[in-house]
Amino acid sequence: MEFKKINWFGIAGGIITLMLVVFALAYASPWWQLTIAEDLGQANISPLSYNLTILGSQIVIPLIFFVNLVCQLSFLASAIAILVYSVIPNKSFSKHLLGFAYKKPLITLIVFLISIFAVTYSVQSILSINIPVAGASTITLEMSDITMEVPITTGFTWVFWLAIIAAILSIVARFYHKKIASLPPTETKT
Repeated sequence: MEFKKINWFGIAGGIITLMLVVFALAYASPWWQLTIAEDLGQANISPLSYNLTILGSQIVIPLIFFVNLVCQLSFLASAIAILVYSVIPNKSFSKHLLGFAYKKPLITLIVFLISIFAVTYSVQSILSINIPVAGASTITLEMSDITMEVPITTGFTWVFWLAIIAAILSIVARFYHKKIASLPPTETKT
């Protein structure tokens, strides 16, 4: 094995992508969190897992469960493909593995961000409730003669930033492939 011919960026991106799947399965690690008051409600959301609790009751949405499952399998396949490619980048099938794998983390990240912005904007437009993408706000609930101020906090977690790193490393691995492919073959001494 020639160490000059290994795509180290691909190995790092593949390992981090694999870690994201493990974190989602083992810890249901969210990329974005929303908390309503102390115990009123909480949403822990990522493309790989979600947990929605309102008034202590867990809300299960089967469609989101299956979308998470598809993303988990996609990330797992992407991580394995880029790891195999990175170790043997000069095989005839390696460029196809790289082409399959390098875009998945970035596309998932972009779709996730668009979804977060769309949902927060929709809630603000339809219900007139200000939910920031990242930060804190207060909503006023009025029922009969009672008015309550309810704090809402949102934010991206460290796992989200890890997903950004995985996406960047996977893209860099694609560009680094050109350098690996242009290296002359090394001679073996007999």
